[in-house]
Order: sequence, then C-alpha cells, then structure tokens
Amino acid sequence: MSNRYTRDQLIKIAIDMAHLPNLEVNDMPDGVVLPNALSIQWLQDIIDFWYHMVPFSTTVVRTQLNFSANVESYPLPDNFILDVRNGYMVNTITDDPLSLVRTHRVVLQKYLNRKVRYQKATNVLKPDYYCVAGVSSTPGTVGRQQLNVMPIPTVSGYGELWYYALPAALEADDKPLFPNDYVCTEYIRVRALEWAHLYDPGTAQKFCDKLIAGMKAAGLMHEPEDDEIPFDDLRFRRGGYGNVEATYGWLGPV
Repeated sequence: MSNRYTRDQLIKIAIDMAHLPNLEVNDMPDGVVLPNALSIQWLQDIIDFWYHMVPFSTTVVRTQLNFSANVESYPLPDNFILDVRNGYMVNTITDDPLSLVRTHRVVLQKYLNRKVRYQKATNVLKPDYYCVAGVSSTPGTVGRQQLNVMPIPTVSGYGELWYYALPAALEADDKPLFPNDYVCTEYIRVRALEWAHLYDPGTAQKFCDKLIAGMKAAGLMHEPEDDEIPFDDLRFRRGGYGNVEATYGWLGPV
C-alpha cells in the first residue's frame, strides 16, 4: 500500500500543527527541514520500532541463501528482522531449479531434539528444519543473526530465504512503507509537544500503540492468513505412508 507524503512532507505537516516556534527554528527554518532536525530522528525511530514489533508484509524480500556440505549455521542479512514462517526453501535435486521445497521453522528446543536424532545419519542429507538462533562470528558478518539448519547437509545446494527486512533509513523524498500517513504525522506532533514539556513523556508512544493494534487487527500490517486450518506439517508429514502425494496418507486405509 502506497503513502501519499514523503518524509519531509510528513514532518512539515506535523510541525505546522504543533505550533512550536522554537522547534520550527531548530528543525525547519524557512520551511525547509534541516538534515539534523530532531523530528527526522523521531520519525525514523518510531518507524523502525513498528517494523520490529509488527512486521509489515510490504517489507518482505527474498534472498539467495545456499547451503553447504557439513555446515550447520549461516549468517543472515544485516537487515533481517524475522523470517516468513517456513520461508527457507531448498533444492531437493542438485542443479534442478524446479525442485524447491519448503523447510520447517522449529523452536530451539525442537531443533536440538532433531540435532540429536540426526547425529548418526549416514545417507545423503539436505536441510529439512531450521531455527534462527545465535549470532555469527565469521569475519565480515560478526554479530548478525544465524540461520541454523538440520539435518546438517552432506551436499551443497541452492537455497532461498523469504524474510521481513528492515528498510533503509528514510531520505528527504522517500515515502515510508507504512499503511497510514496520519499515524506518522500525529506521532511527530505529539512527540513535539512532549519535547516542549506540554505532554507527559510516553504520550506519543501510547497513542501509536493503540492505533497500531487496531490496524493489525484489520489485517493491514501482515501477510494474509490461510483461509483454512492446516494440519501441522511437523506432525502430519507427506511420505512414509505409501503414496507420497497423499496428503492425508497418515490416516491409513479408509
């Protein structure tokens, strides 16, 4: 969903509504937003906060993340916030771009259980489960979150990850990836009144939290849910029950 106003336009609207001469001199003399304006940081901070607290479907990106033989952990992109559920896909047939399958995100405890299960495996293995845990110590990626896969692959292959990314900091003519301009301008206005000691600290945050909850409930800020209740893929798996294409083969003969 598109926004109408750019970063500087949002700030001008908010500062005009706040009617604070001192802030206008500091942030927007002669009607031009300065590069060191306080309101620029206010807007960037709250947008980044929203991106982390309520990931937006508009920030979902895809990146190539190949797996390598005998390697368990892989550094994630530096703008990684959260993976799309079961969003790591790998090739089941080497060099076949049409053999992608989705792996399964598991919590750390289940990941460790599978690590124990696969420790004596001897056949050819490719990732089937993953967990985001720990940080990288590899030079060049130190401090980044890690994607850990299990079983540890015995061969190398193609993989791709879908995830919610933290967008780059806003420039003057950028439009924020956010469902509503009003929330942005009103936050800056109330935050300006906090700065002037006319409102109590935290008033702007409380205002936003209330509006964001309503927008989230309306489905404006996340990917659409399934229109049916699916079976748990970790409990009811395809294969191993005769016909591997029989989704409900686990039921047995009927």
